[in-house]
Amino acid sequence: MNEYILILILAVLWDLALAEPPAAIHLTVWIGRVISLVEKAGLKIRSRALQYIFGMAASLFLIALFGWLTYLLLDYLGGLSFALYLIAAFLILKTTFCLRFNARMSLLVEKYLKGGDYRIESAAPEIRYLLTTVERDKEDGFAPPMISSTIRSLAENASDFLVAPLFYFLILGVPGAVAYRVCNTLDGMLGHRGEYEYLGKFAACLDDIINYLPSRLTGLMFILAAFVSGMDGQNAWRIALRDQSKTESPNAGWPMASVAGALGVRLERAGHYALGDAAKPLSPGHIGQAVRLFGVMSAISIAISTGILLAVYLISLN
Repeated sequence: MNEYILILILAVLWDLALAEPPAAIHLTVWIGRVISLVEKAGLKIRSRALQYIFGMAASLFLIALFGWLTYLLLDYLGGLSFALYLIAAFLILKTTFCLRFNARMSLLVEKYLKGGDYRIESAAPEIRYLLTTVERDKEDGFAPPMISSTIRSLAENASDFLVAPLFYFLILGVPGAVAYRVCNTLDGMLGHRGEYEYLGKFAACLDDIINYLPSRLTGLMFILAAFVSGMDGQNAWRIALRDQSKTESPNAGWPMASVAGALGVRLERAGHYALGDAAKPLSPGHIGQAVRLFGVMSAISIAISTGILLAVYLISLN
């Protein structure tokens, strides 16, 4: 069997069985720590032009550094033992995507909302920070905005934390998936407003570019998953085409609008955009439906990725 198929399968099995590695050995955590050091240096720069130049240079350096180190490590281990190489490769790849964690966080929010006690201290510790980021609607209260925020996050993360890493893994192997994770993390950590806005401008633009195809593929995967799972695939397609351009991000609208259409609900961020039609009032149960849709979409994405790797392997034998 092709080694890349083994790497992918083992990484997925690790994710489903054990979820995330401890923070002390999690590659994304270490990427974040390095970016934090770069950020501290950048916050000392006042000039917008110099901020942009510093942010661009730091971003390109870190993306290349982590990708190069990953390549060197795997190349070295491959020379020692295939088993060591395989273990390191699938463990590193695992840290670039997450399935179980995204689903679990969403289901914790569903459980919290179904309990009806909206005090922060009543929520599971893992989701308390989410509750402070959602503005309560003056008329509808807290639940609908929280439901919308949770489903939107799950849909967008399906691209950032599954389809995109797999996309770059198929093209550039494990180093490509790591390089993507660095770029995506840079966008999330250097995205300041106001005085330091230009520090993360380059990272944000680069993230938009490298997510252009994966985000649209994610939308298509959600639409396909809607047909497979018995949800409204036709409406998912219609809403995706109609509403994908409503978000500020050129990419986030595709997966979110597809999910909104599949569920037959409106996903709204107050004062910014509304995706889908309010055919059904939002309820906590819609989070569970979104998680099931995410699960089917993930299975389809992994199956297609494995099929591509297998096809490439078979072609290489001829």
